[in-house]
Amino acid sequence: MTDRVGQDNTRVTPSLMIRQIRREHFAVLSTAGRDGGPHSAGVSYGCTRARDAFAIYVMTRRHLLKARNIDSDPRVSLVIPVPRPILTFLPPATIQLHGRAELLDWDDPIGTAVFGRFWLGRRILSEYKKAREGGESRVCFVRIIPEPSVRSYLVGTRLWEMGGNMEAAAAQVILTPGL
Repeated sequence: MTDRVGQDNTRVTPSLMIRQIRREHFAVLSTAGRDGGPHSAGVSYGCTRARDAFAIYVMTRRHLLKARNIDSDPRVSLVIPVPRPILTFLPPATIQLHGRAELLDWDDPIGTAVFGRFWLGRRILSEYKKAREGGESRVCFVRIIPEPSVRSYLVGTRLWEMGGNMEAAAAQVILTPGL
């Protein structure tokens, strides 16, 4: 397992990065339209369990721009803010990843299980279930398979240790299967 690539931040390991991604449930998802134009949207997400192949799931509806963009170009980018429990006035740490996304049916068993494991996910499942009962047929999951290289800023970094060197807070890790 490669712990890091080209950075001095030895605290940031693939395991730490995966734990942080699994702990959060909000990200900014970026897609590209048919014309190449960018689009970003805040999304709630969940991840597969540690024993399963790592994937990130989002629920949406097929007519929304993010889903239409994914349908035409599966390349996506996610930025996950990692809030600070203390010093909340400072910007959050972030995790940035790229990956490939695909649209799945609304009743995908893995997506449903992922969203069933966190409070907001259960609320989202419940609301989309009501919408489907009311005739909404465009509900779907987005499954994102991240590329192995994941970057972060301020994850695993103590602010006072940066010593004026902003690059000291940047890290890159290679995710390996089985994390």
